[in-house]
Amino acid sequence: MSIFDSLSFEEIAPMPARTVLVVQHIEVEKPGLILDALDGSGLDINIRNLVDRRDVSASDLPPVSDLAGLVVMGGPMNADDLTGHPALKWERRLLADALRSGTPTLGVCLGAQLLARAQGLAVRTGAELGHPREIGWSPLYGVDRDDPVVGPLADAPAVLHWHGDRIVPAPGTRVLARTGTTRCQAFRAGPAAWGLQFHLEVTPSLLGDWLTEASFAAEARDALGPDAMARLQADARAAAPALRPLAERSLTHLRNLFVERANL
Repeated sequence: MSIFDSLSFEEIAPMPARTVLVVQHIEVEKPGLILDALDGSGLDINIRNLVDRRDVSASDLPPVSDLAGLVVMGGPMNADDLTGHPALKWERRLLADALRSGTPTLGVCLGAQLLARAQGLAVRTGAELGHPREIGWSPLYGVDRDDPVVGPLADAPAVLHWHGDRIVPAPGTRVLARTGTTRCQAFRAGPAAWGLQFHLEVTPSLLGDWLTEASFAAEARDALGPDAMARLQADARAAAPALRPLAERSLTHLRNLFVERANL
């Protein structure tokens, strides 16, 4: 029985949707702290990964009317590679529908880039912009402290960056944070949608899982040198005590939006 089969409906009008859809692109890039924040909320969590399917269609993703919230995770794909990864086209359409309907939404890394494309923003490779891959732990700058999701991270000692492509903000884009080589580390799209270029979800344990993957380890060494894995793990352990409570504050706001939409 699917998670949607368990939803109950009243005789006249359907009850509010209680499902948060989490879209993954590779197995190791799990929702981590995002999933922890939703624990005990009463929400149903549906995790799907369609990106490697060639026969994917719109029917493989639920309509936003069936969702209390939407989370789209990261991955190594380019947000515009709709031929190589046809599922990205449908994910972008779902994100556009979420923006139009006010469905609470979070995009992480690739998810943020897909959200940006759904909003009409450009995404460019680092090579096009003259920047190398941004990999490692470092703080955010220019943080909008008034934003309920990104604002708490103004006091974070560091967050994890792991990306090559960059979102190119337009004049009206509400940019919430930046770093030296990435003008748009976070942005807000409407009242209830956020894109985070960095990986707020990653714990030291989850990072350890990433680094067991050959492709991640190779990228890390290319960017940071032969001691990359030890350095990344040490930085993760150093940041975690101060970062985790701030991340929990950020993600609690998102959880509250999901819960409110589900009328729980």
